[in-house]
Amino acid sequence: MPGPLHQGLVHLLNHNPQLVFDLARRFDAAFGSGHVGFEAFEAFEAASNELPDPAKQGRILHADGVHAALVAVPHAAPVRVGGVAVEVQTCRDGLKLYSWLSYAAGVRRLFECRGWTMVFAPDADIRRYYEELFADELRARPWFVDPTLLPPIVETRQAAQDLARALLTVVFRARLIQAVPCARATLEALHQSTLDPEDRRVYTQLVRASLKDEQLDRLPKELLQWDDDWEMGPMELTSAYYTRGLAAGREDGLEEGRLVEARRLLVQVLEHRGIRLDDSHRARVDGCTDREQLESWLHRALETADADAIFTAG
Repeated sequence: MPGPLHQGLVHLLNHNPQLVFDLARRFDAAFGSGHVGFEAFEAFEAASNELPDPAKQGRILHADGVHAALVAVPHAAPVRVGGVAVEVQTCRDGLKLYSWLSYAAGVRRLFECRGWTMVFAPDADIRRYYEELFADELRARPWFVDPTLLPPIVETRQAAQDLARALLTVVFRARLIQAVPCARATLEALHQSTLDPEDRRVYTQLVRASLKDEQLDRLPKELLQWDDDWEMGPMELTSAYYTRGLAAGREDGLEEGRLVEARRLLVQVLEHRGIRLDDSHRARVDGCTDREQLESWLHRALETADADAIFTAG
């Protein structure tokens, strides 16, 4: 299962398509609307994250999210006018140079309208890595969201007015000035919101996963709990069980996220090279909890097209 940073961002973006399209308009003022203003968008449509691969009939690509925007047409059903493939990226993957362009083509084919890929990579180094991948092919470059598109939100009232944007701002400004004031305002707005407990849990974890220990230490601990029925007293809030548990949980989440990414990258390379996996091979990949082993299989996958040879012992 992905770590809380990736999982939380995917959850946030898939539940707030208007925010996605608002950001899309920052890259292309006419995107998804033609001559119709953004305010004329009537509705948003979320599709399965499966996209048709335009390069190979019958093959399916998987984005983190797929959305379309619709506008009203007199005396007719609403019309799709723009599509976005959402990608949350927290690690490096050179194959994105090819797959992200395929996602854009898949969105266009799926919705039969304009479409593109939008990448949410909150880590500046990771984002820079991907931007450099496309440096020589700007026409193929996806839209990279960065902190300049998300001004700081440091007042609780402002955060409450657009909680989704406030949460995204915290994540993208977690290593910049005003990170802690942004986080505090957003967490306070989150606690005052009417969101259900599961959403609050996911979003609180998202904020926690974005910040460093020293930043978390500057936030009131009561803002880091997400269940109204979970009341912690001063002893619990300062206990080793609680404070060490937060640190251990963050580390466990990071390691699990690395394993998920390693498994996904391996499968992606195998599919890209046309290497078919039988059930036993797939079970070994899905059950592997050793990153070194996954990396070893990955190196073999780049050298041979024989699945049995890739997964031999040793």
